[in-house]
Amino acid sequence: MMAPMATPQPRPIVLTSRIPSEARGEALLDFLTRRFRYHHRDEWQQHLRAGRVRIDGKVATGSEALTTGMQLQYEKDHREPPVATDFSVIYEDAELLVVNKPAHLPMHADGPFIRNTLIYMLRDRFGADLQLCHRLDRETSGVVVVAKDKHVQAAVQAQFGQGIQKEYHAVCHGELLAPIRCEEPIGHHPTSEVRLRRTAGPDAMQPQAARTLLNPVKSGGGRTLVACRPETGRTHQIRAHLEHAGHPIVGDKLYGRRDADYLEFVRRMKSGDSVFEFSLPGGDGPNRHLLHATSVKLQHPARDQAVCFTAPTPTEFARWLLR
Repeated sequence: MMAPMATPQPRPIVLTSRIPSEARGEALLDFLTRRFRYHHRDEWQQHLRAGRVRIDGKVATGSEALTTGMQLQYEKDHREPPVATDFSVIYEDAELLVVNKPAHLPMHADGPFIRNTLIYMLRDRFGADLQLCHRLDRETSGVVVVAKDKHVQAAVQAQFGQGIQKEYHAVCHGELLAPIRCEEPIGHHPTSEVRLRRTAGPDAMQPQAARTLLNPVKSGGGRTLVACRPETGRTHQIRAHLEHAGHPIVGDKLYGRRDADYLEFVRRMKSGDSVFEFSLPGGDGPNRHLLHATSVKLQHPARDQAVCFTAPTPTEFARWLLR
């Protein structure tokens, strides 16, 4: 059972970014509405009128024509959504800390999450030198390897570039009857409104080679528990390959669904709403995507031996095969 953190009181923060080259010549209000969809256009107009948006240090009106590299600042009362806090330590020595990350816990600061992150909590408990060696999506649970300094981090990350052995478990829609080897390249989705969305379709933009082994473990209730072994490390690789195979992951808010469903979730999350009560349109479902990193095998950075770290698949995965 995930233990949510109490939501902190709102506090003023200033978010800063640079105007990208593709926004050159665009009006500021148009850019804000297109790029930062957690506010609707009329809401951005209200923030502009209240003087909360600045361009290069000057209060903005929204009509400014943008140029590449301009500094954009947005002042807001920030309230972080609650997150799961019940991570557990799998292994620890002088070089490594390995934890089992729960779902609904971001790895690092991103969007509305600043302090409610795994690395913030780990540094608070174990020391400020900790460094993430890899990343899991916010809703993906399981094994996370953390280095105790930057030299160890570099040594472990070099192994990830060469193909560390990883296995995930996923519950997907439909019955997968036989193993599949997905080798479709993965790139940006050409028409999605969500910048993060990837696709393994033939129209993928800037595609990169990707290989995933999908092996069915157990079926039930029109769903399949699948053991997934990614041989490459592309963004959302397992989620995109399962969608391409016609078996999107149960509970996924982005793959196998409309952009509008994901954008509504992001809007609610960035306003500080709880992610624990959010449900997708169309009926009963989990409040997370059912993807879990079950094992990571690598060479220990300080000893000449292979080490394998494992985290048991959450019990809720089996329950969703029966529903």
